[in-house]
Amino acid sequence: MNEQIWTTFKMVAELGTISQAARQLNLSQSAVSQQIQQLEAIYDSTLFLRTHHGVQLTSAGEVLYRFVTTLLKTIDDSRLALEDLKAHQPSSLTIGASLTIAEYVLPRFLSHGLPFPATAKISVMMANSRTVFERVRQGEIHVGLIEADLFDPQLIVRPFLDDRPCAVVARSHPWATRQEVTLKEFMEQPLILREPGSGTRQTFEEALNQAGIDLQTLKVRLVLATTQAIKAMVISGIGITVLSPFTILPAERDVLHTVRIQGLNLYRNFYVVHRRELNLRLAHHFIQALLQSPALADYE
Repeated sequence: MNEQIWTTFKMVAELGTISQAARQLNLSQSAVSQQIQQLEAIYDSTLFLRTHHGVQLTSAGEVLYRFVTTLLKTIDDSRLALEDLKAHQPSSLTIGASLTIAEYVLPRFLSHGLPFPATAKISVMMANSRTVFERVRQGEIHVGLIEADLFDPQLIVRPFLDDRPCAVVARSHPWATRQEVTLKEFMEQPLILREPGSGTRQTFEEALNQAGIDLQTLKVRLVLATTQAIKAMVISGIGITVLSPFTILPAERDVLHTVRIQGLNLYRNFYVVHRRELNLRLAHHFIQALLQSPALADYE
């Protein structure tokens, strides 16, 4: 039996009429009568005597009333106890972020003030964009920050930052004094790329497709899973790469240089993704702070 039937019984017993109890409970009189009849059938006892003035408890009804009163108070007390426990426990939020965002964008956002209560417990899981997206879809993490415009009807995906990936070369490279190169020049260079599934790799492949270029025709020398490893290889002179300019830290500008590629549209957005039925207040607070962050508005 659910709580409603006990509440109905108690209300009828205290008000003495089915009609008044129905109004208080926002139920029809027939619904109230059916619930009382259901209880009487379960206990095989008459619980109320019908009179010209309403109803009154029988001896069996008085016994049941004492237990129901205790039962409903216990239910209310349990709710209050759990609400009090929640109020004094830190909230938990799990964020999934692509490597580029986790390592280079999220620190900038959080350094301008944490959008969380001091008691909040925050976890950040780093993976490529596809993996983050899938873990949000499966409910394993609350909020995802990704570099690719992916779709699932269960999820909401919103852009929060513009990005313009470009070629990155070592300061010892012949392009180190140039601001732009042709697509033909770029295609002749040995490349170091992120792994399939990363947002940076997806953006690069989509730009190549728009330009009518097959990735297989490029001179891909290495495929690596982290931006830091790629930058180390570029600095060593092994090849050039395509990365978000956000990944080049101020301390690295003496050893790395960014170059635009003519004829290759590498513009993209960074996205925040969450399930449609997200009910965690802390998650909504984080998302709103991210979308409105002045730290990201002037990032470029």
